[in-house]
Amino acid sequence: MVCEFCEILERKSGKEQILFEDQDVVIAVRDSVLTPGQITVFPKKHVPILETVEDSILKRCAVLVNKVSMAVFESFGSGGTNILVKNGLGAGQIMPHFGIEIIPRQEGDGLELAWDGNPLAEDEQELTLHLLQEAFASLNRPDEVKPEEKKVLKQKKGEDNYLVKSQRRIP
Repeated sequence: MVCEFCEILERKSGKEQILFEDQDVVIAVRDSVLTPGQITVFPKKHVPILETVEDSILKRCAVLVNKVSMAVFESFGSGGTNILVKNGLGAGQIMPHFGIEIIPRQEGDGLELAWDGNPLAEDEQELTLHLLQEAFASLNRPDEVKPEEKKVLKQKKGEDNYLVKSQRRIP
């Protein structure tokens, strides 16, 4: 599969798409967008999903997304922005390269990204809380962890790690 982000980096389209780049991150306008002014922030390194992005690169992406969102508000007179990450096939990710979309919005623009939540039964809420508490207890505090010590959710015997599962599902 051809990676659109890597092609932008290689400047294969023959047109200017890159608004900004540094040694780690790119801000680009893509050919296919949901609304005019949509911008994508992505790492230069080809990393398929959020969980595989180095913390320092992810922090840089977040800072740039904030700045881009402010620029979109000012230059397009947007009424809001959606900040969107499609993380894995189950979330609609088509291209296996992590990116963050900044989508300018106006009231009544016809773009439906909202969804209604489904209420959880009390036992489902308790189970969800319990499972997540167990998962988070197995993680070190992110701000205290060196990259080589970074832990992922504890793996039960005979089960695949969720990162491995995600890698298998990526096109």
